[in-house]
Amino acid sequence: MHSSLWWPLLTWLLPLCGALGSRAHLWPWWLGFILCLASALLSLVLLLRLPWRYRRTTNLWPDIWGITPLLLPLLFLVQALRSPLTNDVSTDPYHPPRLQWAELLRSPEDLPVSPPPLQLFPGNPGPLYTRASPVEVLAEAEELMTELGWQVRPGSEGIDAVVTTGWFGFQDDVALRVFAGPKETRIDMRSASRQGRSDLGVNRARIIDFLNRLNERLGGAYKPKMEKLKEEQDAH
Repeated sequence: MHSSLWWPLLTWLLPLCGALGSRAHLWPWWLGFILCLASALLSLVLLLRLPWRYRRTTNLWPDIWGITPLLLPLLFLVQALRSPLTNDVSTDPYHPPRLQWAELLRSPEDLPVSPPPLQLFPGNPGPLYTRASPVEVLAEAEELMTELGWQVRPGSEGIDAVVTTGWFGFQDDVALRVFAGPKETRIDMRSASRQGRSDLGVNRARIIDFLNRLNERLGGAYKPKMEKLKEEQDAH
C-alpha cells in the first residue's frame, strides 16, 4: 500500500477501534473517545495540507477520504449545542420514577443516580394517559422493551430496564412507572445515562420514541401538553 494511503486509512481505523473496543470492554469509554479525537485531529491535518497536496498531485481522493471522519465530531458538536446540558430526563421531573435497578447496578466509576427534582427544559416529554388497565400497560411495555433489545426487570412501580447503545456500548438506565387513577392510567418514564454530563439528546429521544410506540400499541392514549404537566406539578 502506498504511504499516502496510510494516513487516510488511519483516520477511519482509529474511531472504529475506539468505539468497538469500548463496546467490547477492551478499554474504558474515555480511551475510545481519545482515539476518536486523535482521528479528528489527523483528519484536520489532512484538511490543512490539502492545498499543498494539490500542487504535488492530481489524485486527492485519498486525502478527501481521510477528511470525512472529521464530520463525526462536528455532528456531535452541533448536537451538543442544540441539546440541553442534561443526562437524566423524565416525563415527571419533579417526582421522577425511581431508578431502583440502576442503584444496584451502577459502579463507583459511573455517575450517581440524580436525586429529584430533575432539570425541566423546553421540549421536555410529558406522560401518557390511557384508559387501558395498568396490567395491560405493563404487559405491552415489557413486550416492547424486549423487542427493542432492552434488559428488563419488574420494579415496584412498574418496569426497570437497561439499554445498551449501539456505538460505544454505553449502558443507560430506564424506569417506567404506571399509576392507576380514578378514570385513566398515567404512564411516566425516566431515562438516565451512566456516563457524561450531556447525553446529546439521547434520553429525550428515547422516551419520545418509546412512548410513541407504546401509544400505538395501547390505542387511545394521549400526551398532555407540558403546560398541563407543569400545572399538575405546581399543585403538588
